[in-house]
Amino acid sequence: MTQEDSSLLEKFALTLFDVGAVQLGKFVLHSGRTSRIYLDLRVLVSYPEALRQATAAYRQVLEKLTFDLLAAPPLAGLPFGTALCLDMNIPLIYPRKTSKSYGTGKEIEGVWEVGQTAVVIDDVITSGDSIMEAMIALKAAGLQVREAVVLIDREQGGKAIMQDHGYTVHAAMTLSQLLDVLQTHERITEKQYAKVLKSLK
Repeated sequence: MTQEDSSLLEKFALTLFDVGAVQLGKFVLHSGRTSRIYLDLRVLVSYPEALRQATAAYRQVLEKLTFDLLAAPPLAGLPFGTALCLDMNIPLIYPRKTSKSYGTGKEIEGVWEVGQTAVVIDDVITSGDSIMEAMIALKAAGLQVREAVVLIDREQGGKAIMQDHGYTVHAAMTLSQLLDVLQTHERITEKQYAKVLKSLK
């Protein structure tokens, strides 16, 4: 990682905290696990500068990959996929949560060709379930899918599970890196830092 990349991610980590995307307390995650930290990256759509920083963080990772399409599962991934589509001039598709029971009945929205390679865009990875679900739907439609990119890896086993299934998940930053920046800049205390890290194990 270059000094410029590191500086961008440090600035972005602080922005996440300042706009309320990082919340400390006791939470039950979508995976059913309890956690001392909650990452609500959906709030970034209300902060244009924060969304621009998120787009730049994704782009740092995506520029190293080879693919034809962006694929962003709703709801969390779709705003980021749309921003990246505009920023990088790369077509976007998205798998629906449920098949349409009207109109065309599509399961994947957008335009693609069988055999094209799609990279999945999501906000965070915890267990990897939602990303896996999107990848299965995309593969069923005839797309090649091997990689996903997230903003933050919560470091709770999701990447390893995906790897076991033959997929690679790239993260702009890990939760540990995010916490390091927040503690260094005194956004969180040492006690809070230690408590969150302990809850991840």
